[in-house]
Amino acid sequence: MRESWPSPHRLWAARATFLGFGALGTVSPSKINLGRAKIIKDKGNLLIRLGVFLFLALTWPITRLPRTWALTLGAWGGRLFFLLLRRRRRVTIGNLTRAQETGALEPQVDIAQTAVRTFSNLGRTSLEGLNLIHQGVGYFQGHWTIHNQELVWEALDLAKREKRGLIFLTAHIGNWELSCQVLPLFFHFKVHIVGRSQGLWADELLTRLRTRGGHELIFKHRGAGVMLKILRSGGVLGTLFDQAALVGAEGTPLSFMGRPALTTLAPLKLAGKTGALVIPFFSRREGAFHHFEMFPYLTPPARADHDWLIQSTQALNNLLAEFIRQYPDQWMWGHRRWKNIEGIKSDPRYF
Repeated sequence: MRESWPSPHRLWAARATFLGFGALGTVSPSKINLGRAKIIKDKGNLLIRLGVFLFLALTWPITRLPRTWALTLGAWGGRLFFLLLRRRRRVTIGNLTRAQETGALEPQVDIAQTAVRTFSNLGRTSLEGLNLIHQGVGYFQGHWTIHNQELVWEALDLAKREKRGLIFLTAHIGNWELSCQVLPLFFHFKVHIVGRSQGLWADELLTRLRTRGGHELIFKHRGAGVMLKILRSGGVLGTLFDQAALVGAEGTPLSFMGRPALTTLAPLKLAGKTGALVIPFFSRREGAFHHFEMFPYLTPPARADHDWLIQSTQALNNLLAEFIRQYPDQWMWGHRRWKNIEGIKSDPRYF
């Protein structure tokens, strides 16, 4: 029998350690030029940490609300942002409309209601993110389940036998941040989470959120060599693959929800170079309960050519599109997923 949940002390220890400011450095009077630059940098770091500290202090009372109250507050907060964020509202409705026009969504899907529910889900996810930071994953104990666990155990056993790395791929659906904490604890591994830099304030919050369980955060723009090293040593990466890729080497136009979308090949390239297994999974919520759906893993061939990269990435796009079709109000439709494709920029529904 495999242990289904770690010991309680692993879940509840060190709840308040994220409040530490860390070392801010000192300035040497004898090196005025270098010292001046260091003062500016240290002031910037201090302001960022102070701002995040104040934000977390002010939001702490919210995380002490009863679970149902917190989820209701998050849902109404999401609805408020739906009204206030005009541009994101138009992008959301435009994306939903186009997806329905291409047949990627069922004809009976109500676009307006789905758009509102999408923001409600994002509001709930944001409130749950605060609970992750303040209370840890233990707050969610008894409120999640993992489907098709045997697929992950099989991949972990194979990776251990053949000294392969693992890449967990997911998308902005359900509560994707919670999955970063639940899966490593349940399957007993440490994960290096790959993400995009969102700016200094957001990066500080993301670092606190995603490293809450002792994991490490790697930003894409400076982590390619680090990622290769991790996978070649049998480590584990976790990343999202559903955001719009950049034009050029990073993005390749592939079909997604019935339309061409620039899609990153990076995760599959890493797998091809290192032999790492790729495990796709998605999250969905039912009220306060979370379901994590695991799917069959991909094994890269000995020589992963371009055709394999394209076919495998397209298969992942198709897998996500079908999942969104089943749960359309849980994906982040406000993201401009098709923004770099010709014709989309001129469509007034996206601005």
